[in-house]
Amino acid sequence: MRPRVFFSAFEPLHEVPEACDICTLDPPIFSYEFHSRDENGKAREKKGFCCSMCAVTLVLKAEREASNLWAEEEAALKSDDFDVSDFQQHRLVAYAKQGR
Repeated sequence: MRPRVFFSAFEPLHEVPEACDICTLDPPIFSYEFHSRDENGKAREKKGFCCSMCAVTLVLKAEREASNLWAEEEAALKSDDFDVSDFQQHRLVAYAKQGR
């Protein structure tokens, strides 16, 4: 499973969460769905409401997981004696600014 995150505005007349599900401090402004995998590779999904700062945190977490997935795929291909120079170049360009 590839990491992914979805955000949307929520219906304030029908859904009235009092606090962000993640930080539990700030009022939420988005509903979200976060799809990722755990340490064992099992798919997991989390849904809820979040504030803008936690939305950024979720995006960064998805980016980190995507970078790790690229590295795992690159390593698997390299172990099969596959030329991974294109993989490395893309990963360096895409994730270098973030220090990954």
